[in-house]
Amino acid sequence: ELWDFVDYISPTKEEHQIREYVVRLVRKTVKDLWSNADVVVFGSFDTMLYLPTSDLDIVLLRDGGFNKLDLNRLASHLRRSGIANEVTVISKAKVPLVKFKESITGIPVDISFNLTNGIDSGQVISTYINEIPALRPLTMLVKYFLMIKNHNEVYKGGIGSYTTVIMILSFLQMHPQIQVGNIDPMDNLGVLLIEFFELYGLCFNYTRVGLTVRDNGSYFEKKDMPTNHRSGRSGQAQKLLLSCIDPNDPTNDTAKGSYSLQKIREVFAGAYGALTQAVQNRHRELFMDDKRVSSSHVQFDDRNRVAADSKQKSSGLHRSTQVSLIKEVYQVPMHIIQHRQKIAKVFLDGTYQVMFGDPFVTHPIY
Repeated sequence: ELWDFVDYISPTKEEHQIREYVVRLVRKTVKDLWSNADVVVFGSFDTMLYLPTSDLDIVLLRDGGFNKLDLNRLASHLRRSGIANEVTVISKAKVPLVKFKESITGIPVDISFNLTNGIDSGQVISTYINEIPALRPLTMLVKYFLMIKNHNEVYKGGIGSYTTVIMILSFLQMHPQIQVGNIDPMDNLGVLLIEFFELYGLCFNYTRVGLTVRDNGSYFEKKDMPTNHRSGRSGQAQKLLLSCIDPNDPTNDTAKGSYSLQKIREVFAGAYGALTQAVQNRHRELFMDDKRVSSSHVQFDDRNRVAADSKQKSSGLHRSTQVSLIKEVYQVPMHIIQHRQKIAKVFLDGTYQVMFGDPFVTHPIY
């Protein structure tokens, strides 16, 4: 069931093609304002770790750099160009951004200025994914969980994509059964997901311990951490922060802005409890009850991509013989379904193909 769900939330070829068109449109618009600027996509777009409604991360690079006034210049230009809705300037964040939604698709876009560390981190993630195949499906599952719980935006105190990958990578590196080769992570995705939620929801000592994935991974005492790694918060607030060392830059703590860790830890613990209870109940039904049942798990196919209950969430339980072990933790809200339907329609309508003079395609890409 988890593998089916990972496949369902992963980008389709049509969705990726549409994002490529959005990048081309943003690049053209930025070049109209600053002809000497390079427009570079980074983050989950390159690693294919983005979710259906994930932000598209773009950085602008040019000799001489940019200043804070350029944030507002770009925002005004985007509004005038007609390609952007809901344009917002976030100037006081650690990484100043211009955020907007592309007007045709509604795809959210984040534009930053003259920062190359995001590009470098994407290359590091790609290397780790190639080395550890289980990293990708676990990352998709945890990222989706954080998204539906509204804990995936760093500027709101959540855990960003890069830190999420590092947490999962550390979990896999430090897992004793994986270390000695007793289990294949690709064959034990469900167990590992439950144990991830258990580790970071119940067991991890955030007060004393930090983590690094450098040199095959290790934990360290937070008291030994250089002061430039710390968030600037003090007392209890500092104790409840995760310390997570950037594998690409050992002077950078990627999690120091995730100040909502207490709430995140609680939802991780809740997910652990819900999944454990579901597995126990299912085991009881199959092996302990007098009346044993025969059923299959939920298939996230085209028939199960519509909302199925009064809460406008797709539980996938369209057929009474199907059983879901993850439905209490993973739901598909109606707005995600509608967004994906909109993206598919834009692709099949040929809106961008006409705009850029590309061949028109009237069917999904297989």
